[in-house]
Formats: sequence, structure tokens, C-alpha cells
Amino acid sequence: MKKMKKIAIWLAVISIIVFVIAWGVVGVKILDNNYNYTTEAYIAYGSLAVFFVCLIYVRCTSRCPHCGKLRVLFGKYCPHCGKEIK
Repeated sequence: MKKMKKIAIWLAVISIIVFVIAWGVVGVKILDNNYNYTTEAYIAYGSLAVFFVCLIYVRCTSRCPHCGKLRVLFGKYCPHCGKEIK
């Protein structure tokens, strides 16, 4: 399960980088008065969708090792049982 979570995090990082690059290309094309940027826009929206799917997956699989309930991603303690999460 940890391996899948790492893959999801790396996929989210890569997809947000692709999103930034694609929108940068769209911006450069607009500055050059070239309004044929639909391919780059679809790539950007697709990478943004992959990013959000990865974030939802990571959020839904983050559970407390003590009580098994969903936990806050960046918290030091579980909000349900109060035990420290390592």
C-alpha cells in the first residue's frame, strides 16, 4: 500500500509540472498571436485531472495506524484517538 501511495504522489508531482509547462506553452502561443492552442489546453486539463485524482487517492488512503480512521495529512497526532503518528 505504501508503494501505491508513493506512486500516486510522484504522479501528482509530474502531472502538476506538465500542467505548468503546458500552460506556459499556451501563454507563449498567445503572446505570438497564435491562437491554435487547443492541444496544449487539453494536455493541461488532463494533467490537472490526474493531479486531483492522485490527491483524492492519497487522502482516502491515509489512515491512522492505531485506530484505522481517516487522519489529517499533515498532523502529528490522530484527531480520533489522540496518539502520535510517526
